[in-house]
Amino acid sequence: MILGLLLIVGGAVAASQLLPYVHDRFANWLTPFSQNVYDAQGGSFQLVQGLFGLAHGGLIGTGLGQGQPWITPAPQSDYIIASLGEELGLAGLFALFALYLVFVARGLRIGFAGQDDFGKLLAVGLSFTVALQCFIVIGGVTRVIPLTGLTTPFLAAGGSSLVANWIIVALLLAAVRHRPQSTLAGGELT
Repeated sequence: MILGLLLIVGGAVAASQLLPYVHDRFANWLTPFSQNVYDAQGGSFQLVQGLFGLAHGGLIGTGLGQGQPWITPAPQSDYIIASLGEELGLAGLFALFALYLVFVARGLRIGFAGQDDFGKLLAVGLSFTVALQCFIVIGGVTRVIPLTGLTTPFLAAGGSSLVANWIIVALLLAAVRHRPQSTLAGGELT
């Protein structure tokens, strides 16, 4: 495990030094408020505007339709979390994150209660995919990790991403249908 972590860190450092666009993303992440990073083409303007939008939302938000999401570039795709954070506030984002958590937990339950090994691995893997995508997008918008450009599952206007996420839902529902009837008793997953 230590070797794997060292390789990941080494690869990230090498990529940030050798690839200019990766270097720019790390610079945007580490020093977004630096004037030369902020003003550069492809700089941290979008990230900073998203952070200001989240801060403007505060605890309870400005209200649906009362925010100014157009100030942040691409509020309908990459930065929809910042737009929702401005209008719904921290409380609304926590409710949204709870819905994602319920979705992932249900997918994991489907996997753990599966009948065959393939169905188990498929359901757990698909659930983990949605969880990882949420972590990467929300972590990038909130500056926990560098931004990648993925879309938020089920929210953003990315057409192929939305179709892929609905295929994940369909596969999870198919995994539920192929379980023995005894695991469905009591309505635990339906």
